[in-house]
Formats: sequence, C-alpha cells, structure tokens
Amino acid sequence: MKRILLLFSMLVLGAFGSANAVPDLQLFVAGGTYDMGTETWVTNASTFDLYIIGANQAMSNVMVSMALNMPHSENPNGVASIDVNGTAYNSWVYGTPNLLPPHDIFPTWYSEFNSGNYGLVGGVGNASGPDYYDPSTQGYLASSNTLGQFKKFTISLSGADYAHFDGFFYFRGNNGRTRIRFAPFSHDAESQPGAVPEPGTLTLLGLGSLGMGLVRKFRK
Repeated sequence: MKRILLLFSMLVLGAFGSANAVPDLQLFVAGGTYDMGTETWVTNASTFDLYIIGANQAMSNVMVSMALNMPHSENPNGVASIDVNGTAYNSWVYGTPNLLPPHDIFPTWYSEFNSGNYGLVGGVGNASGPDYYDPSTQGYLASSNTLGQFKKFTISLSGADYAHFDGFFYFRGNNGRTRIRFAPFSHDAESQPGAVPEPGTLTLLGLGSLGMGLVRKFRK
C-alpha cells in the first residue's frame, strides 16, 4: 500500500481565557507527531485513529470535512474513498463546505461526515505539544478544570495521497440565521505521497494534523 502523508489541522474554536485555556474544538491523531512550528498533527499512515475533542460547551452536529486537494479537472468520484468507522465516503463535491469561508486548499474536492453531539462528559485537556493531552491513552482527566467530550474515528484513506480535515458546527445566531463556528485556518499544511518527514519539521515518526508546511504553507 502506498504510504500516505496526511496533515490534520489543530482546530481551535472560540475565545481563550488564558494561554493555557483548552480550545473549544480540537483534532488529535493517536500515535501522531505534533509539529510545534506549524502547530499540526502529522501522520503518514493510511489508516489511523482521529480523535475529535469538544470542550467548554455543548455542541450539536459537529461536522468534519475531508478534503483531497485535487484540481477541478481531476474528479475523484469512483477513485478516492475515505472510510470512517466502517462507513465509506466516496462521493465528492468540488467547492467549499456550506458557510465555511474559502481557505487554504479550498475550493477543492471534499466530503463530510457528522461526528455527532458533544457534551460535558469529563475532564479534557489541550491536545497540543509539548505536554499535550492524549485522549487515546489518558481518557478523561480527573484533574482537569475543563469539561468536554471526545470521540474516536478510525480513518482509512484509499485512492488518494492527501487528506485535510476541518471541524465545525452550525448554530442559530441572534438574528435567527444559521451561523457557523469554525477554526482559524492558520495551521493547515500540505503533503506529498511517500514524502520522508524531516527531523524538526515532522519528526522521525512521520505521524502527526481537520486540517488543520511541507510543500506549500497556507495563510488565512
């Protein structure tokens, strides 16, 4: 199987009360490597466990977009597939997810899945280095002052050499219109199939981040 290098955004939603505050919404890759320079989790595995961590508030219908960074002329339908907990997502639309501002690789081919609702189940932490919170090994934290919920999704990519993940959810604004809460798009990155991670950039494991710079860095 072709080695796949995937980058996942370290998603941050909402305001911070302090430098050590836990972001409202985060992505974490079990066994991945956190790149301090780009603030991303990185993996070159084609199958891995993606954790979504909600904190500080209840969230409904948290969506995850899965983008392939392909030009419009390269239609991935019938070619590329991402399996999420046993469900294959192989129907791709070119553009940008509804209400999500264009950024980074968008517009591009993408699909979405609903990761469900998140409540205040137990203590969670900040899944960023160097002393990051690892829900895959630590579970809920008895010592944390931040309540939230995490969920695990086993991801398997085939037919494509890149995937980018973003997390977001919709809500009703004061004017009654549908609004969106999403991550700042400053922590995204791109990869090449079979690329060998360089020490200090991706780390020797080559594992590591919806979403959120290898060949080209993106700005907001």
